[in-house]
Amino acid sequence: MLVLSPQPDAADDVRLRQDLERRLAECEAALAELNRQLELFAFGVSHDLRAPLRAIDGFARVLEQRQAERLDAEGREQLARIRAAGARMAQLIDGLLEFSRAQRAELRPAPVDFSLLAEWAGAELQDAEPARAGNIRVMPGLRVEGDERLLKVLLERLLGNAWKFSRGSEAVEIEVGGMRDGARWQLWVRDRGVGYDPTYAERLFLPFQRLHTPEQGGGAGLGLAIARCIVERHGGRIRARLREGGGTEIAFDLPAAEAEADVPG
Repeated sequence: MLVLSPQPDAADDVRLRQDLERRLAECEAALAELNRQLELFAFGVSHDLRAPLRAIDGFARVLEQRQAERLDAEGREQLARIRAAGARMAQLIDGLLEFSRAQRAELRPAPVDFSLLAEWAGAELQDAEPARAGNIRVMPGLRVEGDERLLKVLLERLLGNAWKFSRGSEAVEIEVGGMRDGARWQLWVRDRGVGYDPTYAERLFLPFQRLHTPEQGGGAGLGLAIARCIVERHGGRIRARLREGGGTEIAFDLPAAEAEADVPG
């Protein structure tokens, strides 16, 4: 005798949906709490690391100021190395914190004048090193949809890299531009700097990958990893290519502002 299983009724469907929604809400809450704990951990570790770094640099500076005449050339050189190593460690801590924020910060999308942000980032670079001749050209009208805080960090990292890796050039040449492609902007930051070894191109956007020496401007190896994280969180891709005649182009895409007339600026 054939026995048919009872079909679920509408009430069963409602209960199942409610159960799934409850479990999803619990998972989202657990993930939010985990992210909060990771952020607190990162800030706690950075604070604990900064304290001894400040002490090391402080004592080294006191020795340099008060005991310089008692030190020979080698001693002064060793002190300079201590302070330089402390500065690099502080830079690494800052980079790790920024990387953490780029990964976990809540996105607050809004219309953004990307051209204005690029001009702002470029002006800060020139103000920090007024003795360097720099020509930063920004295409007007680049209006995107995104988190303004993170997009400012993106431009600081990309323009900062272009600026650093142009050391040795008679003048810094940086171009920020883009082309509208449907619902997105295809954007680029171009320079005439030292470029990079194409053999290691696949490592360019990975954390702690240093493809340049300190003399060329190499830092903690986090700048392009932070840039990649920010672009990907906005649904885009980022890539690099060597420019004919020297230099690098970093290309990426971001959502176009839906109502460009509403973008501030």
